[in-house]
Amino acid sequence: MNVLPKMLFLFQTLQIMDKMECFGKWQRDISKFVWQGKKPRIKFKILTDAKERGGFALPDLKLYYEAAAFCWLKDWLLLENTDVLDLKGFNNVFGWHAYLWYDKVKSHKAFKNHIVRKALFNVWTKYKDLLENKTPRWLSPMEAKAQKRLNMEAKWPKYWEILERDGESWRLQSMEKLKDKVQDWLHYAQIKEVFKLDKKIGFQVEKSKLETELLEPKTKVLSKMYNLLLKWNTQDETVKSFTACTMLKENIMKMMYRWYLTPVKLVKIYHNCDNLCWKCKEKEGTFYHMWWTCSKVKDFWGKNYNEFLKMMKYTFMKKPEAFLLGITGSELPKKDVKLFLYATTAARILLAKKWKIQEIPTVQEWQMKMMEFMELADLTGRIHDQKEEEHQEDWKKFKDYLNKYCNIKDM
Repeated sequence: MNVLPKMLFLFQTLQIMDKMECFGKWQRDISKFVWQGKKPRIKFKILTDAKERGGFALPDLKLYYEAAAFCWLKDWLLLENTDVLDLKGFNNVFGWHAYLWYDKVKSHKAFKNHIVRKALFNVWTKYKDLLENKTPRWLSPMEAKAQKRLNMEAKWPKYWEILERDGESWRLQSMEKLKDKVQDWLHYAQIKEVFKLDKKIGFQVEKSKLETELLEPKTKVLSKMYNLLLKWNTQDETVKSFTACTMLKENIMKMMYRWYLTPVKLVKIYHNCDNLCWKCKEKEGTFYHMWWTCSKVKDFWGKNYNEFLKMMKYTFMKKPEAFLLGITGSELPKKDVKLFLYATTAARILLAKKWKIQEIPTVQEWQMKMMEFMELADLTGRIHDQKEEEHQEDWKKFKDYLNKYCNIKDM
């Protein structure tokens, strides 16, 4: 995609977008191109999500813009590049951290009159609570309390440098220890008052995502911040990949795309074909009929549903959205969702292998396929650094089912 590098050059060079309406228009244009003017079949959030989480990795231009904004904000947070800071904050009254953390924008409204500062500050305000829910380690109360002037020093002491442990809490180091870092007793008293206010919020003990993904890395900062924002932006979506196996992912994507050719679709291409279902030979072979309402397919899902009940040891509704698309909702406990997705995917793959013939898969074939998937799930767990205990817990019900109904032990 040669459009993305050109857009990234603009985003990293010109951070001047105050309003975000243009991103909505670009998103609609991209959607029209992807779907060739037809109605979208997949939510845009799922299209943009990472492949390992079940998405299609379509670039989200708005998130790339915000990630580029954080690359600019990095200078404001670290306070190291004084030449750039002097240029951006030529008319600032307070220190940069006073605007970022202590809301001095309210008392100095001219800060947002600058087109670049306003655009960057809007992005920071949007993600501030997500990035830092406690007083951050990188915050410098000394810089925040200092009167802004040109050619200020670059190495301002941060909270992690001026605090010390006091049992389970934190306290400010004595003036004797900070004599090289404070100007006089009045400056120290001001910092102490700020510390008391920050202590009510609490201090960040471990390194935050902002530090590990933005402040510490020297390279690939844009991609790291984009991946972090993308994860937050798509975390409410339910369609996620539960496996690293390409075969299973392929079936899930084909179901969403309605990729499987049906008699109804083929008759539009080849006019000498019959549009009747290949299995029952009675009704029109639409996509929904072939996967759910056909009498033979109904019998197949009915038998598998009974096996699911034996395996899960409780009842639940037999809904097409759960069996065909993996959308379980609140029907199943969270701990059983992964096993259910493996079970339904195994049934769909077996049905797809006998797509054009009247024969339907047997329960024994489904059991064999599930045993294969159990081995694949173990490999997926190793790839995702899953503990062995978690894998055993995920498949415990299936092992008990095999032991009780199939007399298979030591799996």
